[in-house]
Amino acid sequence: MLFTVLIFGFRAANISHSDYQSHYDLTHIPLAKSLSGPAWPLSHTRYYFGGNETLAAISAPVKWDSMAVLTFRDETHAGTFNYLLGLPEAAKAIHADEEKFMAKGSPKMVVIGTDSSTTLP
Repeated sequence: MLFTVLIFGFRAANISHSDYQSHYDLTHIPLAKSLSGPAWPLSHTRYYFGGNETLAAISAPVKWDSMAVLTFRDETHAGTFNYLLGLPEAAKAIHADEEKFMAKGSPKMVVIGTDSSTTLP
């Protein structure tokens, strides 16, 4: 059964939505991928909020600028990923990069765990 983790990111005040997304996708993700190696999630899907003012205006308000949905094979896989990114050198590199585009105290992680879903037959 798959294991899911959500990560909510908050944009630094001095960076645009476009630059935030670009840095996250083109710099931060490759860094995290290089540090986690084969423990990288099965998928790391990012959703960005606020870049489209029309859609933001009709949406319920949210405080985050990005939501990442990380899908792992199981809890052990998620734990290995978390462990590798928590090693001192990896954590230092990740936090240094986050300071370049995320607000202080960001990101926030929510562990969902196993899921229950319904699909078309």
